[in-house]
Amino acid sequence: MLRKALFVVLGFMSIGAVGAEETALWPSSETEMRAQPDSTVTQLKDGAIAVRTGVKYPWPGVRMDFKDGARDLSSYGKLAIVVSNMTDRLVTVCLSVKSEALQGQSPGGAVELPPKGVGAFVCDLQPEPWRLDKPLELVGMRGYPQARGASRVFDLARVSSLHVFRQEGESIEGFEILSVSVSKEKHEQVVFKADEFLPFVDRFGQFKHADWPGKVHAEDDLRQAKDAESRWLAENAAGPNPDLNEYGGWTKGPQLKATGFFRTEKVDGRWWFVDPKGRLFWSLGIDCLNVGEGVTGIGFRETYFENLPAKDDPDFGPFYGKKTWKAAHGFYAETNHLPYATYNFAAANMLRKYGRSWRSEAVDLAHRRLRAWGVNTVANWSQPEIYLARRTPYTVCLSTAGTPRRAGSKGWWGPLPDPDNPEFERTLRARARQMAAKMKDDPWCLGVFVDNELSWNDLPDLAAVAERYFATVRRIVREELPNHLYLGSRIAWGTPDVYRACARHADVVSVNVYSPTFNRDLPADAEDKPLLNGE
Repeated sequence: MLRKALFVVLGFMSIGAVGAEETALWPSSETEMRAQPDSTVTQLKDGAIAVRTGVKYPWPGVRMDFKDGARDLSSYGKLAIVVSNMTDRLVTVCLSVKSEALQGQSPGGAVELPPKGVGAFVCDLQPEPWRLDKPLELVGMRGYPQARGASRVFDLARVSSLHVFRQEGESIEGFEILSVSVSKEKHEQVVFKADEFLPFVDRFGQFKHADWPGKVHAEDDLRQAKDAESRWLAENAAGPNPDLNEYGGWTKGPQLKATGFFRTEKVDGRWWFVDPKGRLFWSLGIDCLNVGEGVTGIGFRETYFENLPAKDDPDFGPFYGKKTWKAAHGFYAETNHLPYATYNFAAANMLRKYGRSWRSEAVDLAHRRLRAWGVNTVANWSQPEIYLARRTPYTVCLSTAGTPRRAGSKGWWGPLPDPDNPEFERTLRARARQMAAKMKDDPWCLGVFVDNELSWNDLPDLAAVAERYFATVRRIVREELPNHLYLGSRIAWGTPDVYRACARHADVVSVNVYSPTFNRDLPADAEDKPLLNGE
C-alpha cells in the first residue's frame, strides 16, 4: 500500500527498522490488537492494521494487549507509534498507556495527521527527571515523582495494554497503525533520598534540588535580569513588525472605514478585525495576564519551604488575615475561599526585583513586553489593572454563572444556563451594565465574550435552546455595550445547531480548539461569520 512521506515526528524515534536499543511491541507474536466498541480492525497485507471508528463511543479505536498479561516496561524510556490517516480530513490520534492498577496519571500523547498523511508520536514513559528512593507523601500536590511502587504512581512494571484512539467526533474516521516500539533512550532518573528531601522549595519559590538556566540563586540575579530585560525592551520597543499603529493595526494595509471602535469586515474574501482607525488587525493574545496574583498554599506543609520570612517581617510580611486572596500582594494571607494560609512568592520576587513600585512597574512592563513580542491583545480573564491602562487592545468576558440551569442538561462543566428563565436575562444585564461602567466607550476593547465552554449536549430541544441563548445574549450586549463586538461563547464542544445559532447572532464565533492546528469550521448552511480561536 502506497503512503505519503512522513509528515511530522514528535520525539527522536526513527521510523525505520527496530534498532539494537529498541524493542518491537507490534507487529509481534507477543501482542494482539482488539477493536474498541464502535470500531473495527482489519489486518493489511503489508503488516499494518486499519482501524475504522464510529461516533457512538467516546474513545473509539484499538487496544493492544500483551498476550501473557502485564509487561514490565520500567527499563524503557520512550514509546513510539507510527500511524497514518486513511481519510481526506484532519484526524487526531491519541494514546493512553494502561496498567493493571489504574493509579496515577498514565503516559500518553497525541498526533495530528493531515489528510492521507503519516506521522509518529513518541511519549515519555518516565517523563519525570527525578524520583524518590522511598514513598514520601507530599500534601496537596499532584503528579510529583514519587518512589516506584508507591500508591497513586503509575506502575510501568505492570503495563497491561495500549489504547490508540481518536478524539470523539461527529464523523466516521479511519487510521492505520504501522508499528509500535519502545526504546531505552532517556530513561535514567535522578534518585533523591526521601529522608533528606525536605525542605524542597527555596526562598524564591523554586525547586531546591536542581539547577537550570535562569534559576535565581540570589537577589542580585533578579536585578541583573531586570537590567538585561530593560536593555532588550529598549532595543525591541517597536516589536517584530514596525508597520503597526498604536492598536496593532497594519498601517501598510488598506485604509478602511474608521468607526472609532473595533469591528469586522470581509476583505477580498477573508474576514478581518478592523481597528478603530480602519486598519486590518490580526489578533494574537495571551489569556490571564495579571500582576503578581499567584499564591502558594503553605498551611499544613510549612516544612516544605526553606527560609519563609517571619510574618511580622517589615518587607515580606505582614499577615493579612481573613481577606480575599487579591489582598495578598506579596505576603502571607488567609483567604475566605481556601482553608489554609498562603504565601505569594511571585509578588515577593517582584518586590525584590522592582522595589516598592513593583505593581505599577509590572503593569507598564506587561504592555511593553507584549509589544516587543509581537502580541497585540490582552486576552480573556486578564486583570483590569492591566487592560484598563488602555495601551493594548483587550477582550472581556461576562458570565451567566449562578443563574438557573436547564433541566435535563449535563456536561463537563455542568448543566447549561436556562435562557427561558427570567433570572438569566436579569443577571446578565446587571453584569453587562457593571462592565459598561468601566469600558462602554473604550476604543481599546476588541470585544466581549459571554460564558466559556458551555456544556452543549444532546438535549431534545438543543437547537431551540441554543437559538434563545445566543439571541438573548446578543440583544443584551447590543443594548448595554453597543460599541463592542459580541465574540460568542468560546465553544469547545458543540453540535452543528449550536454553531448555526452562534453564527446567526454573534459578530464572531469563538471556539477553543486545544490543538496546534485550527481544525474547526462552520456548517455549510450557517451564516458567514469569522471564527476566532480562544485557546
